[in-house]
Amino acid sequence: MTELNRPRGTRDFGPDQMAVRRYVESEIRSVLQDFGYNEVQTPTFEHLDLFVAKSGPQVVDQIYAFKDKGDRDLALRPELTAPVMRFYQAELRNEPKPLRILYFGNCFRYERPQKGRYREFWQMGLEYIGKRTALAYAEVISAAISALRKVGLRGFSVRIGDVGLLREVFRELGIDLSKERDLAIALDKKEAGKVRQVILQKSSSHDIAEILTNTYSLSEATDVIGDLLKGAGEAVEEEGALLMSLFDILKSSAGEEVIFDPSITRGLDYYDGIVFEIDVPSLGAEKQICGGGGYSMTSMFNSEVNGIGFGLGFDRIIMAIDGPERAGGDGVGIYYLIPMGERAVRESISIMDRIRDSGRKCILETQGRNVKKAIGYGINCGADHVIIIGDAEMDEKKISIKDLTNREQVSIPSSDLEKYLEGI
Repeated sequence: MTELNRPRGTRDFGPDQMAVRRYVESEIRSVLQDFGYNEVQTPTFEHLDLFVAKSGPQVVDQIYAFKDKGDRDLALRPELTAPVMRFYQAELRNEPKPLRILYFGNCFRYERPQKGRYREFWQMGLEYIGKRTALAYAEVISAAISALRKVGLRGFSVRIGDVGLLREVFRELGIDLSKERDLAIALDKKEAGKVRQVILQKSSSHDIAEILTNTYSLSEATDVIGDLLKGAGEAVEEEGALLMSLFDILKSSAGEEVIFDPSITRGLDYYDGIVFEIDVPSLGAEKQICGGGGYSMTSMFNSEVNGIGFGLGFDRIIMAIDGPERAGGDGVGIYYLIPMGERAVRESISIMDRIRDSGRKCILETQGRNVKKAIGYGINCGADHVIIIGDAEMDEKKISIKDLTNREQVSIPSSDLEKYLEGI
């Protein structure tokens, strides 16, 4: 009789393991929903052309591709971004922007199984589809950090870079980074000597190799970006300014685990803006548990599709967690936070964290709309309270809160926010 074993690269999960997996799944989903993201689901298999269009014909050798009984070329999904964006393009593109989407599901890749890598694995992620502002990037990164903290994960690092800025810097030096695979690998491995060698073939600006192959704290980042922008063109300056604005916002809310890493070259064919990676060093070679950034799928769908997203390696998160503990509450009410003015924008992520830590769902206005339009979008998201912070409120250290059900508005000291929320 044939012995029936599970296929290579797959796993069975017993009751104890499933209890942990369901707990982690539920907690992460809850955090992302508290940021205003709503879940969608797509088919387990798609037309093969979808993944070829996103990743190129070489992807066929890396995935489970097959013909069905109707001789159609199909594939088990190797990731979730392409299917979700296909769904968006087909049915969701007329929804109010920004559109916040989250997803969770199993994916399949045909690769050699090893620790942290399986042929069937699970991915959770989100997509922010809309104008890519510094505040939008800050929200997405903050959502990833908050999700990991919620399930008890500690000791991780968040590295932020910008492939758009990196491309432009090299373009100024006469180098097309997308055609220099060895250079991209040397950057990723922080091999300053090899990076310098490639640069010296086209330019005398060898000092830039040292800048690009080091990491920096958020307080150091502004000066480093300034060095990269010296003598740069308009495109470089615009990308650098966006990155500096992001770091300015994160300074008030992010911990020491967030650093500037200009050498990140992840997804050069896909990402075109700010990118980030989250690592857990204790996992060794498979330490990366999250990756994301700003992207454009305009060429893929022949219409403008820009967004910011990330994917969480669910299985690696499970590996990294040691005895997760429940935290937080179910929460009541949905709050829409509207920052008005530069100072308010810088403090908005910090205030949003305080609201969410109190057990409330908080959605952030990231598009810079006027109050009337922002409130309209907040109502569309289901908000029952609006919180407005402007420069005047910042000067007086106060926060304005409007109850949309009875139209009452109060102004409270910023320090009393948690006390006010407890009394509702």
